Amino acid sequence: MPPLHYLPIGIFAVVYILLALRNFRRFKIPIWTIMLAGAVAMIFSGAIPLQDAYAAINLDVIFFLLGMFSIVAAMELSGLLEYLTARMIRLARTPQRALALVLFGMGLLSAFLVNDTLALTATPIMLGLSKQMRIKPSVLLMTLALGVTIGSAMTPVGNPQNLLIGLSSGIPNPMLDFLYFLVPPTIIGLVVTFLILRFYYRRDLAKSAEDFGTIPLPPIRDGRLAKLSAYVAGIVVVGFFLVGVAQLFGVQGNLNLGTVSLLGATILYLLSTRRREILASVDWGIIIFFMSLFIVVQGFWDSNALQSLLLYLPALSPSDIVVSLSVIILTSLIFSQLLSNVPFVAVYIKAMQAAGFTGSNVKSWVALAGASTLAGGLTLLGAASNVIILEAAESRGSGFSSIEFSKVGLLVTVPNILVLYLFLRIL
Repeated sequence: MPPLHYLPIGIFAVVYILLALRNFRRFKIPIWTIMLAGAVAMIFSGAIPLQDAYAAINLDVIFFLLGMFSIVAAMELSGLLEYLTARMIRLARTPQRALALVLFGMGLLSAFLVNDTLALTATPIMLGLSKQMRIKPSVLLMTLALGVTIGSAMTPVGNPQNLLIGLSSGIPNPMLDFLYFLVPPTIIGLVVTFLILRFYYRRDLAKSAEDFGTIPLPPIRDGRLAKLSAYVAGIVVVGFFLVGVAQLFGVQGNLNLGTVSLLGATILYLLSTRRREILASVDWGIIIFFMSLFIVVQGFWDSNALQSLLLYLPALSPSDIVVSLSVIILTSLIFSQLLSNVPFVAVYIKAMQAAGFTGSNVKSWVALAGASTLAGGLTLLGAASNVIILEAAESRGSGFSSIEFSKVGLLVTVPNILVLYLFLRIL
């Protein structure tokens, strides 16, 4: 057993205790502040050398987040995101169709627009729709939370943990490989989730208004910026696919998910007249969170604590895909509830690489992506998007309890995990 270094273990433990208590009564500290404090503590205590801390930061991930958050910030500033969401909801004519549109519409959008941002933007629209439907807000809020979680699983750009895997695992074609392995179980999972939600909330839906297609459309506040951000977003999404196709034909270069995203943002900043406003609207807290997370996780990995813990778990082996799939999926399901899925994945990537997993073990990596994402729908703290929706709803006088979330989450997550496992065994 490798020797343990207790200082980074202590810092890591304090960070995650603070994360668990961050919303307890009056103890409210933003998640990025806690992670930043942990990174600074790792550096100033000498738990990780400064050069190692710099090297731990994955710039591809930071480039991707900066690029996508810039594009989404422009879409929000222009009013385009609110308009598109409301436009989609107006297609509903019955309560059941509204439920389906929220679940599938938000799920598909989250696959390409980063689910955390979409969760924040769509929450006030869900509250307005629930008032018009005359049902309790938690019905649509829960549907939104599960939709952006499940839907984001199918691409490497749908959520932060998938992005970490796509850029750190060495998978040759992240976009194409994710789509091949994860689109079928995701679509089936969304259908299963819809059937479960429709049954679970059948009494609420029965009391709903019959026709609510007159929900007012929010205005486009800046037409030029809306068009520009829409074009740039389209170019970036197409770019993700083209990079994958180019890599299939052996074309290598500096283009990947991160640089394509940053290229799109650069075009946006060059052509927009509101570049300072866009820059100010970027979610810098999440970017700081990720830079700090890389340092904290590297310090924890260097402590040898995780390696010692993994000795008590079934061994991971790249050559035994059946056992590896089971271990990866179950470990993701359990530890995502304790650490939240993004920090868990950041740590577990290192564990898998140490066990010999490389970019050629595509099925194992997509299993980690799919399972850790779906695990976020089990409990309130399983994914950041859940907390974002709850905080946005509570600031407007609404919300749902963690117990209610777990009840629905358990009913939805178990069949989704089973579908994922079966598909990965078959494909």
